[in-house]
Amino acid sequence: MNSRNLGISAAAVCAMMSLTALGQIANSRHNFSSYGWSGGEICKPCHTPHNSNTEVGFLWNHALSNATYTMHEGTGTAEANIDSRSRMCMGCHDGTVALDSFGGMTGDNFIGPGGLIGTDLTDDHPIGSDAVYPTATSTSYNPQDASHRVGTGTRVLRLRSWTDSTGTEQWVVGCSTCHTVHNSGNYPHMLRFSNESSQLCLTCHIK
Repeated sequence: MNSRNLGISAAAVCAMMSLTALGQIANSRHNFSSYGWSGGEICKPCHTPHNSNTEVGFLWNHALSNATYTMHEGTGTAEANIDSRSRMCMGCHDGTVALDSFGGMTGDNFIGPGGLIGTDLTDDHPIGSDAVYPTATSTSYNPQDASHRVGTGTRVLRLRSWTDSTGTEQWVVGCSTCHTVHNSGNYPHMLRFSNESSQLCLTCHIK
């Protein structure tokens, strides 16, 4: 296959992947295209091809939260205590940054009570510095492996990377360990797979 055909094939794969992601998010609560402030865009409130936020990557276009959180082990901030993917989630879900604060603009449309987590995280599953995963065999958790994945087959959860104040990389539970922002699979609450009979919980927790 010549280089031209390779280029066409790569472009086709990217296009199909984009259409797949678009189809998933179009049927989710993360589709804001019907709101006037989105400009009819599905991707733009979160992503941009130019001038993105390099602090978290993923061509991020939305403002990040600077809130201080009440965590299970005290107080912390998204920047200092939470993995980058969870930071992106909290940029809307902690309620301190408007949904339409993207592209360098400051908005005034805040998330509703159905999706509001708030800044008190003590009534939620620990994430970030509160959820450092054990690296040795544990009687309560499945042990971490080299891939930072837990589970097998179609029921796999992935740990996220967070760097502590000493510069040590920790592998932690983050929002996207259990949830998939693009709604892949269409499970309730954007879960990565069904939690029927607590199967998602039991992937990590040995009971």
